[in-house]
Amino acid sequence: MNEFKSQVFQAAFDLLNQRKTLLESELKSLSQSIHEDTKSSAGDKYETGREMIRQEIGKVENQFKQNQSFLLEMHHLYDTCKPLQRVSEGSLLRWGEDWLLISSSIGQVTVEDRKVFLLSKNSPLGQALLGKEKMETVSFRGQSKPINVLV
Repeated sequence: MNEFKSQVFQAAFDLLNQRKTLLESELKSLSQSIHEDTKSSAGDKYETGREMIRQEIGKVENQFKQNQSFLLEMHHLYDTCKPLQRVSEGSLLRWGEDWLLISSSIGQVTVEDRKVFLLSKNSPLGQALLGKEKMETVSFRGQSKPINVLV
């Protein structure tokens, strides 16, 4: 595997692990809040507050599960990477001036002062790029750019 591509994957792992740590901390804090909340004489107010905390815990748990899913998917892509002739899941490419990794839609990482966008193969741009070869021009939302690099 190309060194730059390995660094991009490592940056993605780092980002996802940071999110995991933040979400674990948030879950711990919310759990403590719900246990420390004492019942007041205004029972409805107490129940409403606890329910709001429970709903927030549910949201954070869903984010945590999604993050774990992204992490597993990224590890799978990293472990199964092979040289590619066409854009597919796991491809690192340069489309015009933009660096893209077809993986999970987890955002952007910076490696060697280059921004790399991690996008899903199911995203509109991912769909437009799938199956294309190096130096093939891809049109998307009024922009036509060649695939300069395909790793």
